[in-house]
Amino acid sequence: MAKKDKAQEQNSRQKTELAQRIAENSQRMVNTYASFENTIILMFRRITGLLNKLIFDSKFSKISSLIIAVIIYIAVNGNNSNNVPVSQASQITGIPVQVIYNSEIYEITGVPEKADVIVMGDMTDITLQKSQVNSKLTADLSGLTEGTYTVKLTPTNFISRLSVNVIDAPSITVTIKKKTSTRFNISYEFINTNAMDKIYTLSRPTFDTTEVLIRASQDTIDSIAYVKALIDVSGVTDTFTRDARIVAYNQSGEMVECDCFPEYVSSTVVVTSPNKSVPIIVRPVGNLPDGLAIDKITLDYSTVTLYGTEAVLDEIDGIFIDLDISSISKNTIFSTALTAPSGISKMSVTRVNMEIVVGPAVSKVIEKVETQFVNNTSAYVFAPVNSSDVYMNILVTGTQANIDSVNATNVVPELDLSGITPGTISVPIRVTGSNKYVTYQLEDGRTEIDIVVKEQ
Repeated sequence: MAKKDKAQEQNSRQKTELAQRIAENSQRMVNTYASFENTIILMFRRITGLLNKLIFDSKFSKISSLIIAVIIYIAVNGNNSNNVPVSQASQITGIPVQVIYNSEIYEITGVPEKADVIVMGDMTDITLQKSQVNSKLTADLSGLTEGTYTVKLTPTNFISRLSVNVIDAPSITVTIKKKTSTRFNISYEFINTNAMDKIYTLSRPTFDTTEVLIRASQDTIDSIAYVKALIDVSGVTDTFTRDARIVAYNQSGEMVECDCFPEYVSSTVVVTSPNKSVPIIVRPVGNLPDGLAIDKITLDYSTVTLYGTEAVLDEIDGIFIDLDISSISKNTIFSTALTAPSGISKMSVTRVNMEIVVGPAVSKVIEKVETQFVNNTSAYVFAPVNSSDVYMNILVTGTQANIDSVNATNVVPELDLSGITPGTISVPIRVTGSNKYVTYQLEDGRTEIDIVVKEQ
């Protein structure tokens, strides 16, 4: 029993000693952690103080900025030193072609105006080259005489670091011909007429010379169909004298490249403005519905001024509007454009408004109106088969106001004898009158009259 108690006592003492050691070790760990924490806080405070001095102190901030700039420069240049330039290619179109030759003596054919190239090199140089305006391709023919040659196109005024290759035709075939001279008479053409007011008329120009000297190869001269002086008439309002450029054309109206001597001739043109005022006349076409007639037609313009040549104006007595009245059944307001006669360059009025007034139709007969015979150009002797046809009864229809104005003095039954031949023939009869809103016809409804025609 004593042994058991002794063993329990020893065991209890060992547990107590173990607990004391654990407690001592725990305290040492706490002390070590606290010491480490204090050290970290101290280092952080020192670093923060140093950064504050570098950033906010004027002396140290300049030093730090310099250090940072040096670091960035070294990093950038270090990276660039490892880059290898990459060659790229791009097409440039429309490079002008220049020919070097004696243009006073020779004519050149077969040379394109422009050509396309491929350039290779650094993209910066390519971009810069595309902005160049003086680059060209040169064909040097100096020292060559008549004949056909193959000539290389040489890039000129390109950036030297670029490789330049002409697309399709690095070499061209050109033909050199010697020039000869021939005299031509000149005609003329007015240009920019759309920039001249159409109220003006241009006379035939006079020139200080009527001949020019054309110099080109014989083949080119043989292709020339005519030579013109181009007279610019933009803005003219009065007689003028201007230099006119000389241009040669082939039979197809295409311009021919050649040397003209002189290049310009002095031209004088008389500018006039012939005009004439004529009435605007409405001519009803068709028939109104039964029981109606045109009473009057009122226009907002009764006359129009026409501009054109004297010869054209002399042939015009009025501007006519053919008005279809077949669908009109009541008073109507109507607008229509005027049609310019052939040869008229301008009209003072191009559109008119009209008011059409209708009314009840009435009729009356005008008796014993003498028949008129016209256009007997062959001087035949003639007479109506029925002697009573020397005078006609005319039926007129219109509104009351209009037929009241009609009498035997302003109604004409007319037989047109143009083209007749001897014998007994039927001739169409036409009845006209001064009032255009009235219809006219023979009372008996005939449209032809029988007459006997004899030679004298």
